[in-house]
Amino acid sequence: MSPTARSTTVTPDGAHLAVYTDGEPDAPLTVILAHGFLESADAWRVQTRHLAAQGYRVVRYDQRAHGHSTPGDALVTVARLGADLGHVILDAAPAGPLVLAGHSMGGMSIMALASRYPHMFLERRPHIALVSTACTKATFSPGHGPLHWAKAISRAAYAYPICWMPSAADRVRRTLPANHLWALRPESPRDQDVPPPCREAIHHTPSAPVVQLWRSLRAYDTTGALHELDSLGDRVEILTGECDDMIPMTKTRELAQQLPHARLHEPVPGARHRLPTDRRGRIVVTGTLTRMCEASRYALTADVLAG
Repeated sequence: MSPTARSTTVTPDGAHLAVYTDGEPDAPLTVILAHGFLESADAWRVQTRHLAAQGYRVVRYDQRAHGHSTPGDALVTVARLGADLGHVILDAAPAGPLVLAGHSMGGMSIMALASRYPHMFLERRPHIALVSTACTKATFSPGHGPLHWAKAISRAAYAYPICWMPSAADRVRRTLPANHLWALRPESPRDQDVPPPCREAIHHTPSAPVVQLWRSLRAYDTTGALHELDSLGDRVEILTGECDDMIPMTKTRELAQQLPHARLHEPVPGARHRLPTDRRGRIVVTGTLTRMCEASRYALTADVLAG
């Protein structure tokens, strides 16, 4: 298997998106993977190794303001992330069979792209996995019980100060231990050939663009804008974990209502939000993507024989 190849996609507003490609350049199809909030392309390491070993070309990228990607000059919003995904597709896989997968915010990026540029999906007709994601705004509380409210208070306790005073938050972040999720280390050396671990996803990003994105996630809503995506039918599959306390089942059901022709999987027993790396969830996610790739390759072979 070829080593990971690093490239850069530059967006019109000047963001430099770090793109990582595994597998053979002439593979029969391309898989493009979008990660979630406060993560990096490393979230897909398990699926990348497996799919590349199976002979598929796998493209991961750090979403803007995450990992090795810069924030750019425009406001960092979910809509902007959707446009970024479009640029990555055009750069990395402008033609040929395509499988897309998005975890959490990555799934929102796919839906944002589909709602704004539906022709890209209608023409390419990719297989799509929406993993632990939602079609409406992010919430602090996963439910209405005492434990859920305690989690909501804990999340709000660090989210709101950062939103109100991002410059002051940066001063605090510089004093945190290097292994802390929110530590700010813009001057530290980076190995840019591979994505940084998810726990270091925003170590090089000041708080302001992260705050912009969080506010956008809190206002995000694609209700009524996914008709073209739904026209792909069961090429779209929805996966979630039984114990997801970030995107609760109410959000998953809401998404399924917006995509009534998609395939809604049973929640993975015992699995939490980070399904691609969860001990139980990663098996299901990897198996789903493998099956999607096999279906795409079979259809491509059938088309070649028919032609």
